[in-house]
Amino acid sequence: MKVLRLLCLALVGVALLRPLNAQTADYKPISIVKISPLGLLANRLVGGYEKTINAKYTWNVGVGLLGGNRTIKKDTLSNSCAGFFVAPELRYYFNKQSPSGFYTAGLARLYYIREKQNDLVHLNNSSEDNYSRKRITSSLGLGLMLGYQYMKKRWVIDVAGGVLNNARSISTNYEDAKANDYNFNLNRASARPLDHRGAGFRFTFTLGYTLHDK
Repeated sequence: MKVLRLLCLALVGVALLRPLNAQTADYKPISIVKISPLGLLANRLVGGYEKTINAKYTWNVGVGLLGGNRTIKKDTLSNSCAGFFVAPELRYYFNKQSPSGFYTAGLARLYYIREKQNDLVHLNNSSEDNYSRKRITSSLGLGLMLGYQYMKKRWVIDVAGGVLNNARSISTNYEDAKANDYNFNLNRASARPLDHRGAGFRFTFTLGYTLHDK
């Protein structure tokens, strides 16, 4: 994914080289606060903030709080988790004046989540090995997005999709010293990390409200 990284860096470089005060005569700074309705359906509180730099560029940052509980397999394993992500991005709008219309964006995303997986079999039978574990998953990704932002008076609809390439690290600690990843997956339902490694598709949908009139 070297090409993806180069495209992201090129977009950032163009913004830095371009005079940030090169604004049109009718340019007015705009700030937008956002929230994702889809995040609420997945036990995630996801929001964002966008600020114009000039008539073509804006900074946008997405933030999210992650959490929830689930039973991975009946009477076998339960999972509870909590974490966050931060995704800053630099946007370029093809329209005459940001932040409305079609845009492209280079972004980075930091993701961190801490999981507690409880071995339900061990709770009911103390003679069984305890496969309960704590796992921390963190990832850093770079991506390239294409999107469209619709503005009506103060209200905003923002839809985007693109590619995100993740580098991921995982650390796991078991309650039982004899337990490990191999015998955990052999004796219990395998619980996959809540964030993937490598390239994947990213989709965002947010609703916003402008803090300043255009």
